[in-house]
Amino acid sequence: MLIPRPAFLPSARCLLPQRKARVLCAAALLGPCLRASGKPAPLPDAPGPQWKTQSREPRTGPGPDNQFLGAHVGPSYPLVARRFDTIIHPGEHGLRLNATGKLLYAAHEQQRWFIFVPALITTGYGHAADTDPRVGSDSAGFGERLGLTMARQASDRFLGDGLYTALLHQDPRFYRQGNGPLVERGLRAVRQTYMRHNDEGPDRINASGIMGHLTASLLAMTYYPHQSATVGVAMEGFGTAVAGDMGSKLVLEFGPDALRLIFFRNKK
Repeated sequence: MLIPRPAFLPSARCLLPQRKARVLCAAALLGPCLRASGKPAPLPDAPGPQWKTQSREPRTGPGPDNQFLGAHVGPSYPLVARRFDTIIHPGEHGLRLNATGKLLYAAHEQQRWFIFVPALITTGYGHAADTDPRVGSDSAGFGERLGLTMARQASDRFLGDGLYTALLHQDPRFYRQGNGPLVERGLRAVRQTYMRHNDEGPDRINASGIMGHLTASLLAMTYYPHQSATVGVAMEGFGTAVAGDMGSKLVLEFGPDALRLIFFRNKK
């Protein structure tokens, strides 16, 4: 028995082939997606090249931060001093050194070029005056004297600026005044031979520096020639070391001014 086809349905002959029907259905379903993909959604901006800008480091005041052989000579200085800077300039903040940092600071001092200046001055004077240690007055004696001087000064720095500052919680760096009357600046600089910054609290007697001078002078008796290995020579060396320390403090106070005047007086 045949069931009559409803009038509203198309005949089978009007139906498209099955394969074409599937294509049309897929197109109908994917059409919106294809139209949307025709104009892609805006993507976030790609990161452009990152140029490193030459930003000015905050400084203590106006004017350039002139440098000579790695040392800051002003007239302005970084707000934060480098870790192993010998001089803390006015307005600078020196990072606190722990015990290990102080030992590393003393070791770093041995690598600076300026340590040869006092050694050569001391050696030259001792060679000309034939002072202790008695090593002869010829060229070989000059070389031996220079080696002994360098050894004594190295032990002095390691002890006075490294080991003893770590044990006694003192700061081995020099705090420069940088301005004011010359006499006042000179006296304040020399004062740091006998008084030193503490890690906490006010200045105290420079026990670390004085003990470093004394211990280094006594240790010199172990490697000086036998005719110079006496307590008297050690005490004389101790006095010379203290006097030399006073002179070095004056150089640290006024040296940056002199270098800036010589090399950077026309640089603004």
